[in-house]
Amino acid sequence: MSRTIIESDANPRMKRWRKLAKEARAVKREGATLIEGIHLAESALENPKIAVDAVLLSEKTATDEALDLAEALMREKNARVYVLADRLYDELAPVEHGVGIMCEMPVPKTDALDFGSADVLYLDGIQDAGNAGTLIRTAVAAGFRTIAASPGTAQLWAPKVLRAGMGAHFGARIFEGVTPEAFRGAFKGQILAADARGGENLFTAPMATDGPVAWIMGAEGPGVSDAALAVADARRLIPIEAACESLNVGAAAAVCLFETRRRRMI
Repeated sequence: MSRTIIESDANPRMKRWRKLAKEARAVKREGATLIEGIHLAESALENPKIAVDAVLLSEKTATDEALDLAEALMREKNARVYVLADRLYDELAPVEHGVGIMCEMPVPKTDALDFGSADVLYLDGIQDAGNAGTLIRTAVAAGFRTIAASPGTAQLWAPKVLRAGMGAHFGARIFEGVTPEAFRGAFKGQILAADARGGENLFTAPMATDGPVAWIMGAEGPGVSDAALAVADARRLIPIEAACESLNVGAAAAVCLFETRRRRMI
């Protein structure tokens, strides 16, 4: 396996990877991102629609599995392999004590804003990377394979969001920077907002499951914004026990999305 060794902080590629690892704006500007770990690298390898431009290996800590995977990515994706001094690799890695493999991949391009008949999860101001990734993973698991995000939502292709998504990004269509008004104009179905402040009981209120359904999920704390509520057809409330004040947005999304799926199976 042909490898290029990088040992200097001043290496141009290292400078670029550092920006991709640390700056969400760089991901958008460069149209590229970093994925870390065996699972994400394998998911990229197995998906014919995903390109991999470079494989980054830790000089001393890359496992045999990581080395084998790097060779497969070089062979199947025509990726170039770089071996980084451990201190450089650790600077880029989002976790400690990983297996020593990351990949640089171009961010997949999406077509013009067109949802067709797909169910959609709309992320309204979700800033936490872990929550954003969990929401994408939950949505794809529930059959909501189209994700739209407001301009105030975290960069969904950022490395930490990708890690939390555990490969679900590769099974989704993702539209970013979509205002609530643009979303309403493009989506031809029922839009429901999960709103802990009020609304009809999720489990007893009607739901038009014979057509596309979209769920709006808001950020922890402020919840769904007024602008997003204004484009929703209805609000839904998850009835929870009084001993618990609220649900994490990822848990709330799982309840709402799988309730939609459950009703379609009846």
